[in-house]
Amino acid sequence: MVKEIYKGRIKVITDLWGKILDEWESLNRDSLISLVQKIYEDNKIKPFRGFKSTNLYEKELISVYVVGKEGLGLFNDYKQVFDKLFSMEENYENIANLILNSPEEAFKKANEDKDLLARALRLIFVEVIFSFADESKLIDALRRLDSSTNDAIKHTAKSFSRFYTAFKLAEGIAEGSIRDKMNYIAMKKAISINIGIEYPLPKANYVALISQEVFNVKPKLIKKILEVSAKT
Repeated sequence: MVKEIYKGRIKVITDLWGKILDEWESLNRDSLISLVQKIYEDNKIKPFRGFKSTNLYEKELISVYVVGKEGLGLFNDYKQVFDKLFSMEENYENIANLILNSPEEAFKKANEDKDLLARALRLIFVEVIFSFADESKLIDALRRLDSSTNDAIKHTAKSFSRFYTAFKLAEGIAEGSIRDKMNYIAMKKAISINIGIEYPLPKANYVALISQEVFNVKPKLIKKILEVSAKT
């Protein structure tokens, strides 16, 4: 069951797929990214993000891919569209599928690039956030990566765990399930226990950034709960 907070976003991406299927032959990856940006801006939707604000709409193609494949079931009938416009996302999914069997194989498939490994995790994250996969899929992946003896792989697991914690806290604030500082602290502990690995917990300013930049939470509410100032 898709959470209420994401229903509008998924509807916009679903409508976007109608446009993609009409125009795919004339689109390339760059023009697709521009189209996603325009549709998001027209509908006042902001991309999922953490601290980094680079290539946000290019990363958002993962959300479009997941909705098209898992939500709308378009992959088999429109494989040529996916192969043309979403070949990178197909690769992220291949990497993601390897993580649970062998983090080292997944890292090798990612050309030993931490950013590519993080993109594979983002794909699982989007599946979870949009309720196409159970949260245990992401947590299992994070634990498997953290169990690796390779420092780069472990670092990716810890960094993504911090992002996921910050994101879930921001989501809770936006939904109204986190109403005060005590709720916030309790939820942060609960999420970290659930993930079950050691990682640096996100600071309040990280949660504030996602609250405002993804969920449009008002600065006044951010200040009340997190006791940090957001942009006005």
